[in-house]
Parts: sequence; structure tokens; C-alpha cells
Amino acid sequence: MTKRNCKPGDLAVIVDAYNPENIGTILKVIKPHWNQRALTIEAGDFLWTAEAPRQMTYARSNGKLYFRKKGPVPDSLLRPIRGDPLGADIATGVKKFVEETAT
Repeated sequence: MTKRNCKPGDLAVIVDAYNPENIGTILKVIKPHWNQRALTIEAGDFLWTAEAPRQMTYARSNGKLYFRKKGPVPDSLLRPIRGDPLGADIATGVKKFVEETAT
């Protein structure tokens, strides 16, 4: 199994897309998409069901566009938006400061 960028519950940003207007959309990753063949994706990629505050653009095979706030998104096109666990960044900074001032 390939390591995935996202997991259910993540906020993520679309960093690349077949429809360029979707790039930069921030969305919530909900769960694995029920139909892993819903979009044409690279072998080994994975589809998530995701929800965005604005409509995302999808293209049908006949060339028609449709718009939805919730739908399939390939994992390879997403980057999760995560921070360090609460306090980890502060503890690291304090430790570094103490080490620097102790010498």
C-alpha cells in the first residue's frame, strides 16, 4: 500500500488539478470514495470523498462540466494542512533558547 498524503478529517489544499480553477481550494477529507474508478487517476493513487466550501469543477467524459461542493479528489493532488501537536513547536523553541543561552 502506498503512503497517502491525507487521512479522514484532514483539512487539505488542492495543489494540482485537471480543472485549474480547483487549484487552491481548501477542503475537508471525509472518507475513502466508494468508487475508486470515479475519476481517471494514476495507478496506485487513491480517491477521497471531500467537501469544500465552494463548488469544485468536474468534467464528464462527454466534455460537459458539472459543479459540486462534495465529490471525489485524488490523494496525490492534495496536501494536508496540519500543524505540530499542541505545544510541540513551543517546547522545541524553549529547549533551543535554553541551550543557546546556557553557553
